[in-house]
Amino acid sequence: MNLHRSPHRPASRPVFLAGLAAALTVGLGAGCASNASKAEEQDVNWLVRHARYEQAVRVAAERVENAPDDAQAKEQWRLATAAWRLEAGRRLTFENKDIEALEQFRAAEALAPEQPQVRAWIAATLDKLSKRWVNRAIEAHAADDLDAAVRAYETALTYSPSERLALDGLARALLQLNYRRGMGESYYERGTRALNEFWLEQAAHHFSSTLKYDENDRAELRRAQADTLRAENRALIAQELEEQGQYAAARNEYRIATLFDPAHAESLAGLERMKLEERAAEHLREADRRIMKRDFETAERELAAGEALSQRQLAGFAAERERLLEARLSARYEAVLSVEADHRFEEAIEGYTKLIEAAPQGYFRDALARRDALTDSVARAKGYYDQALAETDLARRAQLLRQVLLVYPEYKDSRQLLAQTESALAAQPPAGGGR
Repeated sequence: MNLHRSPHRPASRPVFLAGLAAALTVGLGAGCASNASKAEEQDVNWLVRHARYEQAVRVAAERVENAPDDAQAKEQWRLATAAWRLEAGRRLTFENKDIEALEQFRAAEALAPEQPQVRAWIAATLDKLSKRWVNRAIEAHAADDLDAAVRAYETALTYSPSERLALDGLARALLQLNYRRGMGESYYERGTRALNEFWLEQAAHHFSSTLKYDENDRAELRRAQADTLRAENRALIAQELEEQGQYAAARNEYRIATLFDPAHAESLAGLERMKLEERAAEHLREADRRIMKRDFETAERELAAGEALSQRQLAGFAAERERLLEARLSARYEAVLSVEADHRFEEAIEGYTKLIEAAPQGYFRDALARRDALTDSVARAKGYYDQALAETDLARRAQLLRQVLLVYPEYKDSRQLLAQTESALAAQPPAGGGR
């Protein structure tokens, strides 16, 4: 019998298992008596009371298999499974395997949310996880690793959103990050004072609430109003930073604003917007690196990915695209220069022509002048070459072939023809003949 699945026999029947249960009678009894009767060992409630959870689940599941419509059998299976799950979670907690324990407790809660033991264990586990990540954050903060500290504080808040140490530490770490990004000492001091005022006001509110219960609602309203005002102030700073293109700093300010007022719509929207702008900026920086390495295809992909995310950096992306085009044209220009230096003039002319066609302005550097000069050289070389072929005087032919080589050193077979002509000239007898 699979203890994790519903004990129903036919697949067509309604699914019994809606989740895993909260525990029943957890902590009652540590083990079973050695003289348990066979009847007791088939009693689900007895097995649960004696902490024999797996056996209880198995017995209950077999009963549901044998009587799928028996509501009491289903209930026993649910509660037995609940006890088994909660006990598994407790054991994992004691082994400090809190993530796995939380999964067991959550599964139990999904099946039997009415059991208070499960809610208590979930709350205790979340608090334990939150404090563990706060401790890691404090260590990173003390080691001056602010990025790691921010990540750890934020992880702690996923387990306990109201954890005061995490809220306070995260706000301070974000302020320090902005200060290091050139925000200035006065900014940091103002921000720190604002945070200190915020936390002190919170403490004062809690103290006053314990003394003036009849004014609690009014104090809570004023506290909420003060939080909203502080969130709006931080949002204004964030907007200024956003306008200046300091997206990482703006993101931090929006994040601080949401610590004051978690429901502040403008800051929540700004936070998401800055996350996208930060990612877009990363693509922009990577494109810049790829251009320097002449990895133009990857640079093109990075720019496309970044442009799809950004709303505020479109001008920057446009400028980077121009830089990419310039880099591509420069690479092609240098390649054609190498071809020209290798005296492959026709190939170089073709390369310059394609380069000029690819350039938005219809020209690129001195490509037009170089193409025209090469075209003239090829035409002149052809003229001298044709004359040389038609010339019967060997001396004159040699002179024409030398002119070909001056303007186009690799034109056809000019070099070989010149060597042959010079050999023929050397073999001729001296003028006048005889001794």
